[in-house]
Amino acid sequence: MRIVHIDQMLEVCQEHLETSRSFGTEIEILLTYALLVRIYAEFEQRIEAIITEKSTEIRLRGIRVRDLSALLKNLGEQYQMAWLARRSENRWAEASYSNIVEQRHQTAHESGSKATFREVRDWYAEGHIVLDFFRETLFSIDPAPHPD
Repeated sequence: MRIVHIDQMLEVCQEHLETSRSFGTEIEILLTYALLVRIYAEFEQRIEAIITEKSTEIRLRGIRVRDLSALLKNLGEQYQMAWLARRSENRWAEASYSNIVEQRHQTAHESGSKATFREVRDWYAEGHIVLDFFRETLFSIDPAPHPD
C-alpha cells in the first residue's frame, strides 16, 4: 500500500497504534519520527510551490517561521505588515508549525524527538495553516507596476 498524503499516513498510523495497543511503545516513537520527517518534507514542498507560483526569483533559506518572515520582509514593508497581522491572528497555528519544524530537527540531527503521535497529529492539523497564511500574504499585495 502506497501512502501519498499525510492525512492518510496519520489515519493508518493511528489505526495501527490503536489496534495493536502500541501507544507509549517504541513503535509509536518510530512512527512519530517518520511522520515528523514526512510532514516537514511536505511543508517544504508546499512552500516551494507557493514561491514558484508567485515568482521564480524568490529564494527561501529555510522553512522556520523566522525564514518565512525574513523572506516577506525582504519583499517590502507591505508584505511584512500583512504577515505580522496574519501571524497575530494565528499564534496557535504558528506554535504547532514551529513544533513540527523543531521536533523534525531533533529527529534528524540530534537524539530524536520526545513528541508523541497524538501531539504530531494535532500539530499537523493546526500547523499547516501557517502555509495558508504565508500564501495569502504573498499573494495579497500587487507588485508595483513597472514604468514604461
